[in-house]
Amino acid sequence: MPGSANWARGELLRDAEFDRIYPEWVRKVSESHWTPVSVARRAAELLVVDESTRVLDVGSGVGKFCLVGAMVTPATFFGAEQRASLVEIARQAATACELSRVHFVHENMMTIDWSGYDSFYLFNPYSEHIFDYSSPIEDPITTSLDHYNRYVTTTCRRLVAAPVGVRVVTYYGYGGPMPSGYRRILREPAGKNYLELWVKESSGQDDG
Repeated sequence: MPGSANWARGELLRDAEFDRIYPEWVRKVSESHWTPVSVARRAAELLVVDESTRVLDVGSGVGKFCLVGAMVTPATFFGAEQRASLVEIARQAATACELSRVHFVHENMMTIDWSGYDSFYLFNPYSEHIFDYSSPIEDPITTSLDHYNRYVTTTCRRLVAAPVGVRVVTYYGYGGPMPSGYRRILREPAGKNYLELWVKESSGQDDG
């Protein structure tokens, strides 16, 4: 079972080891749907400024990114997931890891309040609405291009409304462009894709 002591010593567990905290079906689809440990660790480091940072993972699934983030940084992590079954799995994993700075809520991205967070993690959270995965998640959602487009558009609006200073890390993007006012600080290889760090430096109203 992964624990904070391992991370404090600088140990980085392999995904197969970390995923032992999850049910067998979760482990089987982990590579397709959950952030790899090494990527989650790096993303968390990019998103966190200090212990007061509040990070929201949109579409958090079984909570793997949030768990890793709370293990390697002093920040507090929040995961929003529309499947109640996955939220329960994430909460059980947090308890098993004895993590108190992790919170999971059963909410859709359209209804959750995005204010009050300093950083956002977006691992292509709406792709299930348009892709037919060979290793699907149990408790599947209905594919819908209309839902996908509405989620992407709403995400862009939420980012526009976010205050200056907000940090965003994308892994495989989120389906849309970053709004005006955000500057890409870095883009680096991670896992099978790239991590990109964006920081909001202006309201964007006077850009262009």
